[in-house]
Amino acid sequence: MELGPGYVMDWSSGLVSGGFSIAVENGAIASVRRAAPGGSHARCIAIPGLVQPHVHLCQTLFRGTAEGRTLLEWLGERIWPLEAAHTPDTLAASVIMSLRELISSGCTCLLDMGNVEHSAVTVDILRRSGIRAHAANALMDEGPEGLARDLAWLVEETGRVRASCGGLVRHALAPRFALSCSDALWEFVRGIRGDYVRTTHCAESPAEVADPAIAGSGGNVRYLAARGFLGARTLLAHCVHLAPGEADLLASSGTSVVHCPWTNLRLGSGIADVPALLASGVGVFPASDGAACNNRLDLSSDLRLAMSLASFMRSPASVAGRLWLKAATEGAGRILDTGHGRIDAGMQADIVLLEPSGAEAEELEAAEDPVRYVLELDWPSRVRLVMVHGRVLYEDGAFPTLPPLPMGIAAARRETLSGAGADA
Repeated sequence: MELGPGYVMDWSSGLVSGGFSIAVENGAIASVRRAAPGGSHARCIAIPGLVQPHVHLCQTLFRGTAEGRTLLEWLGERIWPLEAAHTPDTLAASVIMSLRELISSGCTCLLDMGNVEHSAVTVDILRRSGIRAHAANALMDEGPEGLARDLAWLVEETGRVRASCGGLVRHALAPRFALSCSDALWEFVRGIRGDYVRTTHCAESPAEVADPAIAGSGGNVRYLAARGFLGARTLLAHCVHLAPGEADLLASSGTSVVHCPWTNLRLGSGIADVPALLASGVGVFPASDGAACNNRLDLSSDLRLAMSLASFMRSPASVAGRLWLKAATEGAGRILDTGHGRIDAGMQADIVLLEPSGAEAEELEAAEDPVRYVLELDWPSRVRLVMVHGRVLYEDGAFPTLPPLPMGIAAARRETLSGAGADA
């Protein structure tokens, strides 16, 4: 297959214009050469696919149904009962809805926190879709009776979900967060051998870190360190309320932070100090989190907000556009083993073609930070094509690899709301 964009853009080279021919063979970029612009993609920019390192595919069905609450209320009153009400069909509907939104906004890889039950359904859809993913079954043995499961059941479910993975979908380990996991569950996770990506929520809200178990440990990061959860393959979502010295602990252990700015604002949790984390040597990667606490699964939107918040926390010059692009492509991709991140021969062909308008293309010529300019465009209305491992997953509004919805969205929402005892 051959792509003919007018521009290429990655974190290493920035935005380069003039017309290109990108040859794709056996799932990888075989060559990138100069060519006269022309054809249907002449105005498009070829960009490495975006990586979502923290998302809840099971929550997209709940968009707009859990408003006006802080984190612990949001979970206890709405999200956990709704997740417990999922059937295989309602979960499948949520996952397919999520993938339509994610892929069409330029996402080529994701890390899904998963649901406690039925996560093999998610894995099946991910494998059929062709997206690159790490999929987990959420682990929680403390919390609401309708969702938490005893450890023996969670061990068996973990084995079932792991066995269902394969191809471009790998299994990940995802204890929900400190307040929903017993010490025995953390010990189970610690004892699992293998090079698995591990993730959990950490230091997200003031009420969470005020819990005696976390406060008594000297902070959420120290709590996780005592349970052997930190490391180079660990991604901690949020890290808004870190105790003194915890950023250094993250850096020394190689643990990365996933920054979910819309979620932190919508739930009133606060603003993560990304420039300070980066200055401490911590890897920070942006993500959308769940649609029920963001209302969008569009990483360009999250990047735009993250860049603006970083300007507020330090200065507008604190993090350049190229560094944000690296974080959203090759940086997060390094943790998730994507093998992509630059438009270069030998890299995996996880590529997005984005088409700016004619006026935007002219403005790009004089943009002081053209990478940031492109990242701040509205991607869902401009993405023309998305490929993963050389396979087209989206083109001009069509999703050739996604299965149809097993039921209507409205019916699926009614069923989960009814099962959760909530108003439809």
